[in-house]
Amino acid sequence: MALNVVLSVMNGFDEDLKSKIVGLNAHIIVTGFENKTLSDYQKVLDGVSKMDDVTAAGPYTEGQALARSKQKSVGVMVWGVDPDHPQAVADLNKYLWDAKSTDLKSPNVAGSGRSERIFLGAELARRLQVMVGDDIILFLPILQQTPMGMMPMSKKFQVVGLMSTGMYDYDSSYTFVSLDNGQKIYQLDKDITGVAIKLDNVDLAPKIAAEIRKKFNGEYFVQDWLQMNRNLFVALQTEKWVMGIILFLIVLVAALNIVNPLTMMVIDKTKEIGILKAMGATDKSVTFIFIFEGMFIGVLGILIGILGGFILCQIIAMVPIPMPGGGMVYYIDRLPVKVDPLVSYLIIPVLSVVLCFLATLYPARQAAKLEPVDAIRYS
Repeated sequence: MALNVVLSVMNGFDEDLKSKIVGLNAHIIVTGFENKTLSDYQKVLDGVSKMDDVTAAGPYTEGQALARSKQKSVGVMVWGVDPDHPQAVADLNKYLWDAKSTDLKSPNVAGSGRSERIFLGAELARRLQVMVGDDIILFLPILQQTPMGMMPMSKKFQVVGLMSTGMYDYDSSYTFVSLDNGQKIYQLDKDITGVAIKLDNVDLAPKIAAEIRKKFNGEYFVQDWLQMNRNLFVALQTEKWVMGIILFLIVLVAALNIVNPLTMMVIDKTKEIGILKAMGATDKSVTFIFIFEGMFIGVLGILIGILGGFILCQIIAMVPIPMPGGGMVYYIDRLPVKVDPLVSYLIIPVLSVVLCFLATLYPARQAAKLEPVDAIRYS
């Protein structure tokens, strides 16, 4: 039960984190080397759009800024996306509250608000103490000459939507503007930061990324989502293995506890063993008796553990358990769970049965080695 529940929670955490990362971020990005902008990005778009398994491709801009409201200032990441087709960069419409990606476009009717529009993460809006309709100022890492000397450029934006991904890091620092505004504020003219690509199967990202490098003869810097988040997923995989090993040792100790009662039973039943052997019972049949008893105890415990683990996982899935810090520490705000049937209902039970079987061998062999006369005489 301990193995099933803990590994299911680890799988759920891994799956939930993966779905949020690939949902909000591109599966593959194509940029220039050494952070150079792309001017011929249409060639890249035309080339990758025709490739198999590519569902969306689009340009984007990316940069840092200081967002300031009337109350506070917070450092943010500013993404410029195509309001009509943002899916390649981020699936905005999935996470926006009462808004859609096209709201980033300049209004067609005069007096309908600013042409500079922005989406904020919900946690970021809370920190800035702003709501939809309020204005914020972005201070950019670009200096300009003013009567007061060199000052950072700034631009006022109207908040037209809030979004929540469930990941604190994203919700507290990500902002989105239209591609045109992104190019203007970072003075890119018609250039972009890179091309984002979404696939129909995220697991194909390394393969497709390799094909893109080959297609353009290494002209561009190509990264898949695993490379962009390599440290995080390596840490998660390592943690899963370590937790599995620790819990397996707990199961091993539990299996070894079968040895103690069986050994005591051999001592307690010495006379009966001697009588059985005197009546013609073979060493093999006596060994089988104690192996059967140990396996009965072990298998019964395993079945109860599987059932208990299944019930507990279902309870965790149906009744969300909030994470400490509300997502600030563990990226997500609730305890996720995902049961892997192969591991939970085949690999773990089979390994546990094997451990139980090995645990019965020593007391069973001790019982089989008893001599009938000595067993009856000294019992």
